[in-house]
Amino acid sequence: MMKTWKRGAWGGVLSLLVLVTAACSTKKAAGPREIPVKTQEVVSGLLEDSSQFVGNLEALARVSLRPQINGRITQIPVTNGAQVRAGTVIARLEPDQTATELAGALAGVQAAQDGVRQAQANLRAARSQQNAAQATLELQKLEYQRAVELLAEGVIAQQTKDTATKNLEVAQANLQATADQVKAAEAALEQANANLRQAQANAGTARVSFDFKAVLSPIDGMVGDIPARVGDFVQTGQQITQIVRNDVLDLRIAVPTSRLNQLRLDLPVILADPNTGERLSQGRLYFISPEVDTGAQTVLTKAQFRNPQGQLRDGQYVQARLVWNRQPGLLVPVVAVTPVGAQAFVFTVGQKDGRPVARKKPVQLGAIQGQQYQVRSGLQPNEQVIVSGLLGLVDGAPIRPTAQTATNPTP
Repeated sequence: MMKTWKRGAWGGVLSLLVLVTAACSTKKAAGPREIPVKTQEVVSGLLEDSSQFVGNLEALARVSLRPQINGRITQIPVTNGAQVRAGTVIARLEPDQTATELAGALAGVQAAQDGVRQAQANLRAARSQQNAAQATLELQKLEYQRAVELLAEGVIAQQTKDTATKNLEVAQANLQATADQVKAAEAALEQANANLRQAQANAGTARVSFDFKAVLSPIDGMVGDIPARVGDFVQTGQQITQIVRNDVLDLRIAVPTSRLNQLRLDLPVILADPNTGERLSQGRLYFISPEVDTGAQTVLTKAQFRNPQGQLRDGQYVQARLVWNRQPGLLVPVVAVTPVGAQAFVFTVGQKDGRPVARKKPVQLGAIQGQQYQVRSGLQPNEQVIVSGLLGLVDGAPIRPTAQTATNPTP
């Protein structure tokens, strides 16, 4: 019975071995497992020769509003962040005695103007009297000459000639008196004009003091923070707020002298957020300094950026890419590249026995451009590169590719 049991046990083991062997054969016949991967097409684009810089944007115009007299704020007609025009009232201060002073000064101007008008009228009257006296003198001269002639002929008596002489002397005295009156009237007019000028100066001073009670924006721009409140007392020179004109902003870029042979006006400059890499704006160089910073061996340049939507801010920290040149070429996603030592590789989609497999290819890459590498050699246009599932992937491994949309090349 013991022998029978052993024969039965060995038979069971042999059957189990046969089943395991058959299962392994079946699994081997099925082949290696396909690795699911995502792919992108190698795209053509413009390869950039560019340099990265960082800096802070600067508004073309920025002014601090400070009152020119002491006073208490009675009104703030604008709000923080409001867009205002030049001449807009930002704050009003308590008028106190300046309104009365201005009214008195303006009344003084009116009185001085009346004095000038009266002096002009007096001068006209004096000149009229002078003209009349001159005419009377001319008449008396004729009468005197006639009397002299008639006396010589014996027609009239000596007394008549004496009367003519006296009348001539009186006419001459009257003319001198009117001439003195004209000079006096001219002096009075000159003094009246001087009084008017002084009154106008006084009124101007009073108006300046009165106008200083209104703090006005001297430029178009955006109102900054206004920490003061209605009722606060402010002093001369104390900042109330800032007005910033940020529809156009500048960026200073210190370019190394090693790039001088490439430096020229109108080179494109692309702004990006230094934290996210998000593109913010594009501008161009508009200024190149004629001097070199001898210490840093750099040349100051300025790029200008229009900001019609107000997305950029004065003082904003940005990353700038100064583009020296652009030429056609190929771009490959950064995520498709596997570095091994000093050599970079990508996996492309190949074929083996009619099935897709991974093909490992060495590539020569240029600079990173956005989320892509510039390709110098190793790839052809429209090749499919693997961008996911790279961990553990080897050359010749079977894959199950899924294509995804390629990232647009950086313009």
